Amino acid sequence: MSAGRFFHPFSGHDTRILLDDPDEFAHVTRVLRLKAGDSVEIVNGQGGVAQGVLREVSRTAAWVDIRSLVVVPRHHGPHITLACAIPKRTKFETIIEKCTELGVDRIIPMVTARTENDVHGEKADHKLARYQRVALNAAKQCKRPWFPEITLPVSFFQTLAMTAVPGKFLFFPWLEGERISLGMALAARRNAGDFVFFIGPEGDFTPEEAVEAVLAGAVPVTLGENVLKVDTAAIAVVSFAILNNSLS
Repeated sequence: MSAGRFFHPFSGHDTRILLDDPDEFAHVTRVLRLKAGDSVEIVNGQGGVAQGVLREVSRTAAWVDIRSLVVVPRHHGPHITLACAIPKRTKFETIIEKCTELGVDRIIPMVTARTENDVHGEKADHKLARYQRVALNAAKQCKRPWFPEITLPVSFFQTLAMTAVPGKFLFFPWLEGERISLGMALAARRNAGDFVFFIGPEGDFTPEEAVEAVLAGAVPVTLGENVLKVDTAAIAVVSFAILNNSLS
């Protein structure tokens, strides 16, 4: 039985890999205190799951001999994208962690007119690296073979341009205007292959953003009578969509 699960972007042809990522290596030596001869499991985030044995552990890296490899196919349900306004503090990391566990395929950190975080330049690159690490750790913990894609933070209008394309169905929770329930919207598109869910900031989308979303083909929906915070709404929408698909 494997003593731990680790990440490495290996290919299907690798027979020996070097675990030299500082975080992964720390997990090997400081957290689990593994030694040469211990069994480990390596995932590449693209469906590859390898069973291996630690052969050499130095002060900064560990060599792993691959004994067996399987490639797990992607799930058969709809591809789910979460385009979410970035909330304050570390709430977005919670959103990434929980939605990764639930099975979301792509997360787009979104900057809207009412987003208060500064996510430009080097700060955007730093946030992306942090977000990816959160998703990686969550995927390893829940034994998910395919990791979600996390994009750089982009504007609301860039997000629309990225997602309003043929084959994708956009859903737009909003607190105003004419809307239908999310359940009704999903039921009408039960056989769709690609869902995109927009989650707005505290204070909701602006009227201008709502108009652009509708013009791009997004379906305005309601999540119920209560006004949900960003993190609650994001996790609730992804949970509902995945559960709805699993029961259909």
